[in-house]
Amino acid sequence: MFDFKELITNINLEQVDEFSFRGLSLPMPLPRVFGGQVLAQALRAGNHTVKDLRIAHSMHAYFLRPGDIKREIIYEVDPIRDGGSFTTRRVVAKQRNRPIFNTTISFQTREEGLEHQIDMPDNVPPPESLENDVDRDNRLNPKYKHLRSRLPSNTMDFRSVSPRDENNVVAMEPVNGYWVKFNDIVDVDTGVHQSLLAYISDLSLMSTGIRPHYLAMDMKRFQGASLDHSLWFHTDFRVDEWLYYHMDSPRAAHGRNFNRGSFYTKEGVLVASSAQEGLMRLRKAMIKKK
Repeated sequence: MFDFKELITNINLEQVDEFSFRGLSLPMPLPRVFGGQVLAQALRAGNHTVKDLRIAHSMHAYFLRPGDIKREIIYEVDPIRDGGSFTTRRVVAKQRNRPIFNTTISFQTREEGLEHQIDMPDNVPPPESLENDVDRDNRLNPKYKHLRSRLPSNTMDFRSVSPRDENNVVAMEPVNGYWVKFNDIVDVDTGVHQSLLAYISDLSLMSTGIRPHYLAMDMKRFQGASLDHSLWFHTDFRVDEWLYYHMDSPRAAHGRNFNRGSFYTKEGVLVASSAQEGLMRLRKAMIKKK
């Protein structure tokens, strides 16, 4: 597994020319490139081409093809617009010269304005009262190591509020939440904090819609994949301080699963929001011929 320094190097990318960047995949036991990594890298690629200290406020992306973890990813940035207050970038990620991902990112100059927010859900237990997910899974579910492949415990602390027991799957409400923070001090600019939050935002979001169904993460029976992903950054935050990610899945139908997420600080400030639709498909049972 990778450490924090490797993660920062990974998302910062290698600049090939003014609007082209090269990235690699982190060593994780996954069959394809982790979506959160591509979100984070694409956001950094766009950020590297924006001047005047403008900050990303929204990102809308589509996952087009599974990424090959053994191949480099080329990020091509299209400088669509540089306006008076807003800057827009389109980023396409490619492997073998074929798009695997694209996104549109909007950046804004800082300004003051009217404020309101929906409060953080009541009765969320503090992170200090919860067990780290990796420690719990090592204790209860040692055979489900693939579930921990996206949780580098030496890099981030991840604590679920209502974890599922994969050994005894029961139907649960399509609501999920966890506390998360990076273990190292992130003494870098706002854009890196945003990219690290983009990385986090794909963790467990789609699986919220699985909770009402009697499904363990058995890939022989279940096929799942992120189809799209959107992020909105409302205000500044730090990913080296506790953030609570509250998620719900209001609807699933026709092999698709819609999920929403909200990031809150320990003080209850809503700092970012997410939305994602995913593929949620049951594989056809194999019929043995007599």
